[in-house]
Amino acid sequence: MGGTDDRRRPTLNREPWPAHSLLGGMRARDREALLGLGTEVGYRPHQRLLRQGEDHRHAMLVLAGHVKVMTTSEFGRDLLVDVSGPGDLLGEMAVLENERRAATVIAGDHTTVRVVPGAELEDFLERHGEACVAVARMLSRRLRRLHDRCADLVVCPAPTRVARVLVDLVGAHGRRTAEGWALTFPLPQHELASLAGVALTTVEKALRDLRDDGVLGVGSRRIVITDLAGLRRIGLLDG
Repeated sequence: MGGTDDRRRPTLNREPWPAHSLLGGMRARDREALLGLGTEVGYRPHQRLLRQGEDHRHAMLVLAGHVKVMTTSEFGRDLLVDVSGPGDLLGEMAVLENERRAATVIAGDHTTVRVVPGAELEDFLERHGEACVAVARMLSRRLRRLHDRCADLVVCPAPTRVARVLVDLVGAHGRRTAEGWALTFPLPQHELASLAGVALTTVEKALRDLRDDGVLGVGSRRIVITDLAGLRRIGLLDG
């Protein structure tokens, strides 16, 4: 882990940030100002960026890589609740609410972030009104995603939930390859089970069925979707 030279910032501001991310939804001058805050830090896969329950007051802006947002239940079980990637802001709730961390964040692959002190973030938001709207949109998207998954737990059978989570993940964090759409970070089956709210054995069966149906690739270390339209049909997402 270590810092890097701030001379990279102007280049970063010209990156095509994902449209669904915070940086992707900001004006160029607000984005450049936000990228100028804090210090750049790199993390190796599986390194912890934030810990649930900590009382630290800083946020993190993801520049490269992917992170996994985990929460520990009252029974001591670690659950994957979300995945964030380039352009996303993390830890802002603890800053804005002056509360302890609500989740643990772990690097899913080699990840680079800007660590932004809470006072700097609050000052930035006070001076950039349109950036506040962009942050509100980001939080609204997270809430909508959580709402949809909670609704799926009630109305959708388990295989449908698995298909929907895969469609959501590849839409936000996938890339086109010769074989199909691939997730850009490793996702163990037990973490997919956590996102879908199903048992590990259910995910194992669902993935076997999807491979048998020709929707997923066979034998890949990472999930590759060979028939995205077919996966959407299985997830009942065509209506």
